[in-house]
Amino acid sequence: MKLICVNDNTAKFSSEFYAEHGLSILIENGDSKVLFDTGKTPEVLKHNMEQLNGFKNLKHVVLSHGHEDHTGGLSQVLNNSSPNIYLHKRAILPKYIMRNDNMEFIGISKISYADTKDKEKKLQPKLKLISKTIEIEPNIFIFAEISFFNDFEELDPSFFIEKNDNFLHDNFEDELVLVIKTQEGLVILSGCGHKGIVNTVSSVAKYFNENVYAVIGGTHLITANEDRIESTISELVKFDPKYLIFGHCTGFDALCKFKNRFKNKFQILESGKEIILP
Repeated sequence: MKLICVNDNTAKFSSEFYAEHGLSILIENGDSKVLFDTGKTPEVLKHNMEQLNGFKNLKHVVLSHGHEDHTGGLSQVLNNSSPNIYLHKRAILPKYIMRNDNMEFIGISKISYADTKDKEKKLQPKLKLISKTIEIEPNIFIFAEISFFNDFEELDPSFFIEKNDNFLHDNFEDELVLVIKTQEGLVILSGCGHKGIVNTVSSVAKYFNENVYAVIGGTHLITANEDRIESTISELVKFDPKYLIFGHCTGFDALCKFKNRFKNKFQILESGKEIILP
């Protein structure tokens, strides 16, 4: 099994891959493929997937949560393939961020999933709204049950959902992670880790009762203070992962601290990066 980063904030040096603020990871699993998130824009997803022939045999798409930088490329998925689309039933709620006292829409754009009648008709039979952990392929799971285990990973108060004409703080009930069972342990793919990357890893490890081999993706530490970053590192050390591969919303300060602490166990996620699983 092979993982390829289709899109992240940066790309490999001298790469043909584009980069933008977003996340998308392709899992090649024998003759079928799973796409975890679709990045921010259709143009970047299409270009990068074409470098990988990624639309061929694409069987499943998993959307980690309902933000545009993880769902914006979905229209190109529908243009070029016909996979199952998995997302939490609350991911389709309108989502916003408060910036400079203005409420800015950052949810799933309507054009992303139903910009034409044909596309809407194509999507509906394949759309899977979930709220609990399921297995979509042998040893590949969508995990939906992230709990809170510590007091330092607080939800970011700048994120909101709109429900019944009211703006409510987003508790990220819609957040999903992808979990792959390997012979060496669990591989955990995180979109943003809005509930906390330690809470995420702790929840997965407890549910499956197996050791953690690797954690890959976003950690939402970009706005975290030094205490939270250090606490995160201290807790992740306890899991003794073989690899931590972070990018997207992790932030430069946190990336540097992870590298200093985990040395060769830590790598930066970037467009075009390949990861071979045991």
